[in-house]
Amino acid sequence: MKTFVLVFSMWGFDGLEWQYMGNQYVYDAPMTAQECNFIASQDNWTKFEGNPFYRISVECLPSAAKKT
Repeated sequence: MKTFVLVFSMWGFDGLEWQYMGNQYVYDAPMTAQECNFIASQDNWTKFEGNPFYRISVECLPSAAKKT
């Protein structure tokens, strides 16, 4: 069975496009795609975004593809 991990990554807008800032957090508990997508769903989070030039991305990646 293919497993996934939940990844939070930080992005900054340089005026032209979104750039990955090099920081990420990985919830290192392998889970099914359905479980991971449920947790990552925007409906499950309250966002406070006061700066339009920064954002946090929440996504599910295959557990073998996680980065350190």
